[in-house]
Amino acid sequence: MSEVVVRRLARPEEFVEAVEVQRRAWRMEDYKEAAPAHLLRGLADNGGLVLGAFIGGRMAGVSYGWPAGTYFYSHATGVVEEYKYRGVGFRLKTVQRREILGMGFDLAKWTFDPLQSLNSRFNLNKLGVIAREYHINYYGEITDAINRGLGSDRVKAEWYLTSNRVLRAITSGLEAKLNGSYCIALESSGSIPGKVKLDCRTATVLVEIPRSIDKIKLERPEHAIQWREATRKAYDKYINKDNYILISNIKIGDKYYNILVYKELEEVLEI
Repeated sequence: MSEVVVRRLARPEEFVEAVEVQRRAWRMEDYKEAAPAHLLRGLADNGGLVLGAFIGGRMAGVSYGWPAGTYFYSHATGVVEEYKYRGVGFRLKTVQRREILGMGFDLAKWTFDPLQSLNSRFNLNKLGVIAREYHINYYGEITDAINRGLGSDRVKAEWYLTSNRVLRAITSGLEAKLNGSYCIALESSGSIPGKVKLDCRTATVLVEIPRSIDKIKLERPEHAIQWREATRKAYDKYINKDNYILISNIKIGDKYYNILVYKELEEVLEI
């Protein structure tokens, strides 16, 4: 793959191209869910940050956000299908980190779906974000191919840009580890989730998520809905009610789990 060049967008035609990149990245049937070119131009020219990732002169990814008081809010980062999972998204985020620090912020926030295993691993293990909020159907119904039919449940990612955790993550990635006893709050039985265990008392709690919720949604949509409902119940209990922090994703055998810990934020950031 050619070198990935990430830079701020500036020309009108680049913002138009960024709309097409959004459509392809989220497999949209139309442009209803894409931020329009005029909005992206307005953001870029009035305190926001709009970045494009270019490969061989063509835009392969886009990321945009804006200052939100004491932190920077990164609303969306997407990469076209043929370049996903090849380092383009990571390059976008690391350049975004540099630019945000230059704007005077040391914290960025955004949302992601913790039912998506690859997205969870990218955010938690490669970028070093943590999450302390779980929101049910945060955006309402989203109609693109990735989100349609499951509701828009999200965790709020917190990216502490200068923390030891983030510096280690972006340098070499974080290796998820299980230290001491833990409780599995959700585990699958075949292709469907089992019963959610709501009485875990250990400092570490595991929530299983499918390897590919997209594949399940395509083949057995009723099972995908069961996964959403089960993980929603687990996250709402342990994150929202019991104050656990979502910190990493781990593979055990052929299963994937998100790891939640009951610790102080400062301790988590020093990992």
